[in-house]
Amino acid sequence: MIKVVTIGGGTGAPVIIQALLQAGFTDLSCICASMDSGGKTGIIRSDERDHVIAISDLLRNLIALITSTNHKKNIRAFTDMVSFIDGRQRNLGYTIYYAMLEKYQNNFLKVQEHLEDLLGIKFGGTAIPITTDSSNLYFKTKAGQTFRGEHELDKQSMSKNTITKLWLDPKVQASPEAIRAIKTAKYIIYCPGSLYGSILSNFLPRGVKKALKASRAKKILITNLVSNRNQTHHFTPKKYLRVFQRYTGLKKPFNIFLAPKQSKLRFNRLHPKIAASYAHEHSHFLGWTKKKLKGLSQYHIKVVTSDTISITTRLNRLRHDPEKLARVFRKIIK
Repeated sequence: MIKVVTIGGGTGAPVIIQALLQAGFTDLSCICASMDSGGKTGIIRSDERDHVIAISDLLRNLIALITSTNHKKNIRAFTDMVSFIDGRQRNLGYTIYYAMLEKYQNNFLKVQEHLEDLLGIKFGGTAIPITTDSSNLYFKTKAGQTFRGEHELDKQSMSKNTITKLWLDPKVQASPEAIRAIKTAKYIIYCPGSLYGSILSNFLPRGVKKALKASRAKKILITNLVSNRNQTHHFTPKKYLRVFQRYTGLKKPFNIFLAPKQSKLRFNRLHPKIAASYAHEHSHFLGWTKKKLKGLSQYHIKVVTSDTISITTRLNRLRHDPEKLARVFRKIIK
């Protein structure tokens, strides 16, 4: 059995998890950041004076890991519970999960087992927070400003004030389960998503860089399909390499670079309406020419280009397609 670790959260990691399950991989460890300060989880963390971790990405990954097909009512009941918000912005699913975390003294694996027993479902792996200690993201921008909280990344997603530095305060230790998963993995996949909020933030807790250095896993980076103005505007493959080198501490932070087949120019010609829609948000398609991609060969990084795009024409939106990704994973994960 091939042990695969995913690193990421948001809407990107669940798609990767679903694709891996469809491809037949069942020994998944899905690591995510636990420092979010926005949305439902941000309200709870604020109410608790930042004494609890964020569980939004953890729950998203956990839902994506559900493999049961004969308990659809139970699964629907669980997802409805997790998504329901009352008039005071409280979420029933989150409240129950936090209560169970307290019951099991932050042992999220026991909470996952409890949920399996409670709902009669099975998960195709484990969802792991990068740390079980409470902390917050801080970042500095090109203009020299300092911001506190991951929610500020989202607020400024269309800003030209790009991010130059990311750190945690207070400094925290990575969870032993995350360290163990990284060290024993055969493959580590960096998922698409907010580069600083969902991916790079996972390298900040103490112990992660050391674990990555000790890991013999093949590491795969799956890029976003579109840019964020304040994070990945006009990013090139080499820029991805440099930022991952900085935050992982590795000279070769990934072995495989999975990118779209189409260059930005070709995509814009084929899909002008979608390109225009994203341009209104100061965003653009992240696709590169063969020459730009070839720049990674001097670092002995294998470039894999594939058509994994799903287009929602009604909304002019792009997503990674789990079925198409599953076919790619069957070829590159051996």
